[in-house]
Parts: sequence; structure tokens; C-alpha cells
Amino acid sequence: MEKWVYEQYGMRVERLERRGTHTAVWHKQERFLIVPADGRSEAEMEERQQMSRYLRTKGVGSVGELVKTTSGTYIATWNGKPMALVRAPLPTARFRSLGRELAVIHEYGRSCPLPITACRRIGQWRELWAKRIDQMEAFWANMLATGPASPFDRLFIESFPYYLGLAENAIQYVADTELDEEPLRIDYAAFCHERLPQAGWVEGAEAKLPIDWVYDHCARDLAEWVRHLYQQRGLGCQRAVRQFFQDYGHLSPLSPFAWRLIYARLLFPLPYFECVESYYTAVDRNEQVRYEGELHRLLDGSHEYERFLASFAEIAGISERVRLPVIEWLPSA
Repeated sequence: MEKWVYEQYGMRVERLERRGTHTAVWHKQERFLIVPADGRSEAEMEERQQMSRYLRTKGVGSVGELVKTTSGTYIATWNGKPMALVRAPLPTARFRSLGRELAVIHEYGRSCPLPITACRRIGQWRELWAKRIDQMEAFWANMLATGPASPFDRLFIESFPYYLGLAENAIQYVADTELDEEPLRIDYAAFCHERLPQAGWVEGAEAKLPIDWVYDHCARDLAEWVRHLYQQRGLGCQRAVRQFFQDYGHLSPLSPFAWRLIYARLLFPLPYFECVESYYTAVDRNEQVRYEGELHRLLDGSHEYERFLASFAEIAGISERVRLPVIEWLPSA
């Protein structure tokens, strides 16, 4: 890898260490991370670079910066895989709560004058979800016709109709929200994360990496963090969820439009889709075994998650002031 770094970036590696899925290298006493860039385009990387620079000008700490190759691109291929190099300062302790830090980042994003198009996801949830559903439904129909070849196939065939219904409910919930509610300033596009729980800075383990940014409604990050809290603590997540929303709302009070988008995103069964997609694209049998276990856990916990969805307004502490339309088939809260 040292040779690859020199060939692509003209940098001599002084030290190299593994950090999870990333590799850290040191050059002239500066720290850099080699990170996967799967599914990213050069246009997206340029916009992510601009978002990071904008946050640094606003004084946001511990923000990384993408480094171009000697040929002027952000993405380079290593062993057939797209990778990127990030100048990454050492992570520092976070003095604000996650909710408040997130509110600051989102607010800077809302006021950013830069034209962001390639990384824009706001207003696209329904279309992106529908495309994902259509692809998996076609795969499921084909497997239904040919028959299962493994225990995972059988689980997938049996479970997909349930999660298809949940996903379609989520799409309809977004559509109804866009018809019923008027967006406010809080609902402008903000600097968000592909998956907030996977961003290393959240736990203080890494800098804020440009590779993570997308331009979307703040509900994206808020919902994914709530989903993460639920996955960690189950129905015992109420205290953490309420504190998170209180911290965020102290700086950026949420609108009814935002609350409904948060709920719609929690309705969409993202963990199920990611689990199935990951299983069928895995090249290693050990990975497949892991995803098979994950699918069993999702299916075993489906009724509890229904109870979580049914009682979300109470869990979030908003049942007295925000009306979230009820999903009729969910159990009573």
C-alpha cells in the first residue's frame, strides 16, 4: 500500500496503521486515511470537499479534507476497488452533546450558499425507496419461481411480503406529509450523513470525513440515530431518544413536517433491505452466516419493532404537541 500511495499521491509513507475499515498513513507528520469510495462519483466527491471546507470556515472542529491524486482525481483504484485519501486530523473530544453538535452542522448546511446537486437527496426518498423495492421485488419473484436453494432463500421468500408492505407504507407516509404539511426553514436541505451511526466522529473515534456527507433533510440523520438507539436498547431507548431530541431541539426546534419525515424513515425497513442485499453480494461464507443471523434477529424482533413504531410519539415525548398520523395495522400504543 505504501507504493500505491506514492504512485497515486506522490507521498512517502512514514507510518501505516489499520483503523477498522480504514488505513491510516502518516506523511510529514500529517495523518491521512485511505477510505473506500464505493458508489461515489467525482462530482459527488467535489461537492463533499466543498461541504467540508465550508464547515471548516465556520469553525467546526476536526473536519477532514479530500486529497487529489497526481492526475487530479479524488478517486483512485487499489486492488480493483475505488478508494480515496482524506487528510484527517486526530479526533478530539466532543464538548457538545451529539444532538447539539448535529444541530450546528445541519444549520450551517441550511445556510450554505454553494450549489449542491450531485449529493442532493432531499425530496428524493420516495423515488429512491421505490427503485430499491422494485429491484428486490423482481429478485424475490424470480426466486419464488425457481425455488429456494438455501435456508436464507427460504427466509427471504417468506419475509419479503411483510417488509414490502412496510416499505410501501413509508413511501405513502412521505407522500401524505408532502401534501398535508407546509415545510418551514428547518426543513431546508442540510449537511447530513449517508449513515450517521457509521460516522466515526459520533463516538469520538475519528474526524468528520468528507466521504460521509450528503445534502438532505435533517430527518435523515435524526431518524437513523433513533434507529441506532433502538437497535442498541430496544424499547428501553426512550430516555436516550428524548434526550437526543431535546438537545437537538434546543438549537433547532423541529416542525410537524420534520417529525413526520422522521417517522416515515423509521417505517422504511432499511436494516432488512441492507441485510438481504449484503447477503446476496457477499463473497465470503462467513459474511453470509453473519447476515443469516442478522435476518433471524430482524424477524424475531419484528413485533417489538411494531410496538416501537406504534408508541414512537410517546417515546420521543411529542404526543401532546405533534399529531403523527396513525398506521392502522400497527398495535395500539
